[in-house]
Amino acid sequence: MNESVKEAVEVKKGNKLPFESNIAEKWVLVIDDMEGMRSQLRMSLTSAGFAKLHVVSSIKDALERMATSRYDVILCDYSLGEGTDGQQFLEYLRTNDLITRNTIFVMITAEQGYEKVVAASECAPDDYLLKPFTAAQFSARLEKLLERQEYFSTIDKATDSKNWGRVIIECDKQLAVKDKYFIDLCKIKSSALMRANRPQEAANLYSEILALRPIGWARLGLARAWAQLDKKDQAKALLQDILKETPQFMAAYDFLGKLLAASGDKHGALDILQKAREVSPGTMSRIRELSTLAVSAGKPEIAETVMRQALQKHKYSPVRHANDYAVLSKALVNQGKATEALVVVADAQKSFKDEHSSIVLAATESVAHRAAGNHAQADAALAKAMSMGDLSKLPANTVISLADACFISGREEDATKLLRHAIQNNHEDEAIKDKVHEVLTSAGKHASEATALIDESTKEVIQLNNEGVLKAEAGQLEEAITLLCQAADRLSNNVQIVGNASLVLALDLVRNGNSPVKLGRCLHYRDELIKKSPNHPKIAQIDSLLKQLKH
Repeated sequence: MNESVKEAVEVKKGNKLPFESNIAEKWVLVIDDMEGMRSQLRMSLTSAGFAKLHVVSSIKDALERMATSRYDVILCDYSLGEGTDGQQFLEYLRTNDLITRNTIFVMITAEQGYEKVVAASECAPDDYLLKPFTAAQFSARLEKLLERQEYFSTIDKATDSKNWGRVIIECDKQLAVKDKYFIDLCKIKSSALMRANRPQEAANLYSEILALRPIGWARLGLARAWAQLDKKDQAKALLQDILKETPQFMAAYDFLGKLLAASGDKHGALDILQKAREVSPGTMSRIRELSTLAVSAGKPEIAETVMRQALQKHKYSPVRHANDYAVLSKALVNQGKATEALVVVADAQKSFKDEHSSIVLAATESVAHRAAGNHAQADAALAKAMSMGDLSKLPANTVISLADACFISGREEDATKLLRHAIQNNHEDEAIKDKVHEVLTSAGKHASEATALIDESTKEVIQLNNEGVLKAEAGQLEEAITLLCQAADRLSNNVQIVGNASLVLALDLVRNGNSPVKLGRCLHYRDELIKKSPNHPKIAQIDSLLKQLKH
């Protein structure tokens, strides 16, 4: 592979690819708060042949457009005058899968220092233009980007569907050509290998690239691969070397912070994330990580400062979450500022009305009222939180927040039940187990007792799953269906349970004939499995059985 990489980089990097694209059919969204710039961009796009344009002045308007339209190209001003800049908006869109990988995102900026901003970010736009620029410069950039968009369209579609096996196959096809996109293909393939849980292959590919060039993303990727291969000390050492040589590499700070926190060194992780914040204020995801870690490490004053500043900056921005206010409220309560915490919660409740947010904020309100000595109001807020939503469909973090509030209100039985549910619905998620452990120890449980509850809950759900599988293997399909479907309905985020429920229904349909009701349930669980784990091996098994049905 090394010789192939070398040949592609040194010999063929100037290859010209054939390019055709019907730009009149491309949908374009322009986001700029300056009317004159919007008009200039509209004229430039129209003269270049684009016919389908939407032009808006704010992030709010952009999101409203994006809720009903799919865009091929987005041109966004960096300084939008709303607290949230274009870079943070891009990271919000990518993090929440609000745009496809094939969408071209171009940042437009007058900031001469933007190159440093984008260099420090792991989530970079496809290109950026410095104002002022000519129509010819604008058209030349877009032409190159549209060529690239067409080249990667098949790979990008597979990426959007999280079909990492297909991504790897398509990359290998293009890698054999050894054209000018060779290094880009290596980057995409190595990332797909990591997501497909093939870290050794990813590490090999990263190492081959690094043997030729000391590329930052490849060094970070290698650290991630080593961490997944349980070579965490090597990963930490590499990350520290990266930061010594490239102190603006924000993603390296983030990953090193996670590794340190996971190893129990919360204060070390906190120091790393604070250094990152000194280099760049960063995205809300880093602010959340830093604030949550600060509360956990007994430094609530840091969490208060960081989160309060961020929420003030993003006051009218969609990048805020209800849980951000919950973290700030907890930081205030931990400093004896319960009255201020209640003000924070009341402010959040004006903006967040959805079910999950309402539950988190009601639980947070209960904790703040309890700290303020308002016991009747604390009980009422917790009762409201507990009465809302279907427990089986709530995110694990919401369930854990509820459990924390229950412990503080003396409802230990309810708290323990909630935490058991969170574990059993996510029994392979170590991060969730760590959060459960922290809630239990914060509630006064000994560390060994917390570990025992987590281990017992995990063992119960594994035994339940295994019992269902054994019944199916013994031919007791109805019993297996009843057991696994009841478990899947209760633990809808547990991919092992949901996958086996679909599989045993498919097996029954093949052996005992088609049943519309059973087929509907089988497909329902299959769809849920695909949403949560698109590459799960059981999907192929389910599909193989369903193909045997007579229509």
